[in-house]
Amino acid sequence: MTDRYAPLGPDTVVGSYRLVKEIGRGGMGLVYEAVHTVLPRRAAIKVMHPELRRQPGMATRMVREASILDEVRHPGIVRVFECNVLEDKRPWIAMELVEGETLANRLHYMTRLPALEVATLLAEVADVLAAVHPRGVVHRDLKPDNLILTPSDRDFPVRVIDWGVARLGPAGRLTLDGLTPGTPIYMSPEQATGKGIGAPCDMYSLGVMAYEALTGQPPFDGRTLAEVVCQHLTSEPAPLTDKCDAPPELCGLILSMLEKDPAVRPGSLEVRQLARAIAHELAGVASAYEEITITGSEPVAAAPSQIVEVRPRSLRQRLPRPVPALPTGESVVVDAEALEFGSTELLPIVRKPRWTPDIAVNVPERRTGPYRAISLDTRGK
Repeated sequence: MTDRYAPLGPDTVVGSYRLVKEIGRGGMGLVYEAVHTVLPRRAAIKVMHPELRRQPGMATRMVREASILDEVRHPGIVRVFECNVLEDKRPWIAMELVEGETLANRLHYMTRLPALEVATLLAEVADVLAAVHPRGVVHRDLKPDNLILTPSDRDFPVRVIDWGVARLGPAGRLTLDGLTPGTPIYMSPEQATGKGIGAPCDMYSLGVMAYEALTGQPPFDGRTLAEVVCQHLTSEPAPLTDKCDAPPELCGLILSMLEKDPAVRPGSLEVRQLARAIAHELAGVASAYEEITITGSEPVAAAPSQIVEVRPRSLRQRLPRPVPALPTGESVVVDAEALEFGSTELLPIVRKPRWTPDIAVNVPERRTGPYRAISLDTRGK
């Protein structure tokens, strides 16, 4: 006997919210625009696919995502309003509905972004990561689909979404050992081998996105999963100075984020500070990074000893790259299905032709063109 699942459509009440329409779907669930039945509040309701309810850990993953969003207070992370289960035991989350577009959509129409916009984006996303990394939270699936650009938002101009596959420190495993959530194009070498997952993974993925935004193509790509993984493990990215006209400081910062050795990559705080300084310089804005003058309570001329110069720390000298080691017998290189376990995508969009493993859940025909971006990402396994 098959389980019966409550149909969801316009005017269906879920918790304290009334559904308006479906606005997105993917491998993990459906997303609906909704309004609160009492308060003047709009929300995005994410409901898990019925067939995933039997898979171990999937319901826990959605609840853990709600927990992350509720605990981390940062304007670059969407707010969670409510989390519960339907009568048929499917979990759902009510979250902030954000107006904007994904970075994937922006790159689809513009191909390349100006250096100032890339430096600003680096600083903003690094600021979000600086809020979660000290808590032991690693996103593990940063990619253009998971960044919503909200330039008209007064709180923060970007949102980092889809924390359903995030890792929460040593006690927060949501996947089996050897399974590596993430998207191959943006995956760090240590994720490709299933070992050493930590905050540097997010910095590598952010570096890949910045490289793609400047040049119009990611540093590593291929026709097969094995080809992409091999390039992440053994190949060096082409110098950015040969592929774009961005300042050498920005190019150097991005390449330092793509180091094979995670211990050599800059952390989120360092990337935030350096990217902000570069953005200020590109915009021609005098900033606090350049000079701070200390004066007394009365308007007197500042003595030479009262002037403190605080300049952006220059980019670290590129250390000799360690010889990349191929996976040994102890490394776990997973297959395409396992590698894509938990991978997600925000909303339907057709980007440049690119290989990606097949996904099991049937998704309606994708549309292209501008659309309203929401605060959730729903494709995952």
